[in-house]
Amino acid sequence: MKKHINISRLATLSLVLMMAFPAALRSQTPADSLVTYIEAAIRNNPAVMGEYLNYRAQVEAACGEGQLSDPELSVNAYPSPMHHVNVKQLATVTVMQMFPWFGTLRAGREMMEHKAETAYQKFREDGIALAFDMQRQWYTILATQEKVRSMRDKLKLLKDIREVALYQYKSPAMAKSARMSDQLRLQSEEVAIDEQIASLEDRMALLRRQFNLTMHRDPEAPLVIPDSISLREMPVIAWDEVEHSNPMLNRLLANGRYFSAQEAKAKGMGKPMVGVGVQYMWNGSVDHAMMADMNGDNMLMPMVKVTLPIYRKKTDAARRAAVLNRQATVYDYERQQDALRARYLSIMQRADDQQRKLRLYDEQVAILDNTLRLMQTEYAAGTTTLTDILATMRRQIDYTLQTAEAKAEYNTIVAEYEQLASRYDYAQR
Repeated sequence: MKKHINISRLATLSLVLMMAFPAALRSQTPADSLVTYIEAAIRNNPAVMGEYLNYRAQVEAACGEGQLSDPELSVNAYPSPMHHVNVKQLATVTVMQMFPWFGTLRAGREMMEHKAETAYQKFREDGIALAFDMQRQWYTILATQEKVRSMRDKLKLLKDIREVALYQYKSPAMAKSARMSDQLRLQSEEVAIDEQIASLEDRMALLRRQFNLTMHRDPEAPLVIPDSISLREMPVIAWDEVEHSNPMLNRLLANGRYFSAQEAKAKGMGKPMVGVGVQYMWNGSVDHAMMADMNGDNMLMPMVKVTLPIYRKKTDAARRAAVLNRQATVYDYERQQDALRARYLSIMQRADDQQRKLRLYDEQVAILDNTLRLMQTEYAAGTTTLTDILATMRRQIDYTLQTAEAKAEYNTIVAEYEQLASRYDYAQR
């Protein structure tokens, strides 16, 4: 049995799930953090734990394979004794053990071991996918939080401009240039931003509940969330690391080995089976026996039985099916390998694209922030219009919201890169 399906390892696997993240990363993370929440999800998520129990069931099934079939016991009793030359036969007891062809039992056991390995790789795959999904949800929550904060800042700015407009309207020196319609336009803009904030807060509440449900806990449970998104560092991951550790590829390799063992078993089932046994005959004495010294003696007789594999259609069909399934698995492996490589190659390009967007958005936001400050002064002096201020503010809001989305997308790409390399593999640890 391969090391990863060792029974003694199963009892402690759930206890070491919390040790999956590197110690350095854990030491840099507060008690309530993304790492802690991912660990909670792995421990409690029904889908992952269901795959873990399925893996354990396959291991148990594998441990019961490769055994001989039960011996056969046959008892014959004769109410009217059967008379022979020297004895009368009262009963016979026969014990027979059948032995399949050499290697058949081993092939059957290997089949179940490889089936257990496929279940183990599925458990790994689901755990790694869950860790990635938790990170994706986490960064979406942080991005939404930043959007709410940005919209609140813009609302405060509108209120400041509104105070300036009201001062202009009430001031005798500036009454000519002031317009009451500016107050109404600002009120309308504030109402629109209030609606956007309410929509974002509703979305934030939903994202929090969904995040808690992924951990299989109360949707209203509190979450400890940082104030802002910090861009993560892009790791350096070689393709060989991705190919070697990916659970999907490993599962296909295990499937290929399963079908190879299935072919070997089908081949063995097409060979003769040998039975070895013994028969005990309980005899009684007879009158006028030809050999008086053997009259009524019981007898012990060794027996050998051999099956004749004449009807080979079913075993030949099983062998051909195993060969075809193994060949199909090879093509599946190559297809998944190509798809995985395409994702691997696209990640750096997508990460670079998000970094370019972030640089652009940061520059635009900084320029528009300065522009809005100048325009506030110019508006107070009556040298710019409210229309220009509102147009500039809308552009600045758009860039701010896009910045939050780009940060979340970039960190999600980093998490995807780590997912490809199985960096958050709780099962391995």
